[in-house]
Amino acid sequence: MIREVALACVLVAAPVFAGVSDAPEPAAPAQPEAPADAPPETTASGDVIDETTLQSHRTPFEVLSERMIGQTSRAVRYDWRRSTVQVAVSGSMLLELNNFNSARIGGVLRAPVSGLLVEVGLHYVGVWGSDASTKLSLTPYRQAGRPRRFELDLLAGYALGEGVTTPRWSFIPATELVFMVHLGVRARWYEQELDDTKWDAALGNFFSPRLSDHQVQNMESYRVPGMEIDRTRYDLLMGFSFSVYFQNGAFISPRIMSTTPFVLLNPSGLSWWWDLTLQLGWSF
Repeated sequence: MIREVALACVLVAAPVFAGVSDAPEPAAPAQPEAPADAPPETTASGDVIDETTLQSHRTPFEVLSERMIGQTSRAVRYDWRRSTVQVAVSGSMLLELNNFNSARIGGVLRAPVSGLLVEVGLHYVGVWGSDASTKLSLTPYRQAGRPRRFELDLLAGYALGEGVTTPRWSFIPATELVFMVHLGVRARWYEQELDDTKWDAALGNFFSPRLSDHQVQNMESYRVPGMEIDRTRYDLLMGFSFSVYFQNGAFISPRIMSTTPFVLLNPSGLSWWWDLTLQLGWSF
């Protein structure tokens, strides 16, 4: 009985296994055909471009991304370094730390030279007394000072920082701000100082670093009461300015200057003093 059932199962399953074995095998995926060679690139005149000549100059993007592609430029509203000359009217107050008052008025020529701002200025200095100097003149004491005179300045400025402003209100134009350090020489000449001076001695006295007794005596007629005339002619100055340049070339330049330790080598009765200056001008 068992053998009969097993034989029947074999007969039933035989066609199934036979159909599986006779099934066709799946076809292999088709290989993509090799693309035909692209025609070589040519120029407008028909010449063939040789790509191999550029191969040595090509750089992968990964390498380019790690290199410096460019650099940012400094924002400039008005480039004062490209101006030819700058002309200004200059006025200042001298704080000589005494009882006399001194004010300057004059003109200035400025020009950029090799990154520096070179300045030549000529000023007239007016001097007048005060209530304290009048009272001082009634005593046997005198205070060091300088009577009215002309002053020549030769200065050089170097920009420590600059940038473009962002105005708070729309009616204020954008400007270029320049913060500078200045170093230079100031020379002064007085009225009548060479009166009754022989021609062979006049040139030497004109450039002499200190006034002679004869020159001081010539200035006695317009000396402010209570003043003892200081004899130094030259001073080495140093200071800072904060220039504001407008796009059309106009500028405003407040500045503060003072004497330097050079005053110790050129004794003066005034010692340290300050110069507060304001310049209004135009650059071309």
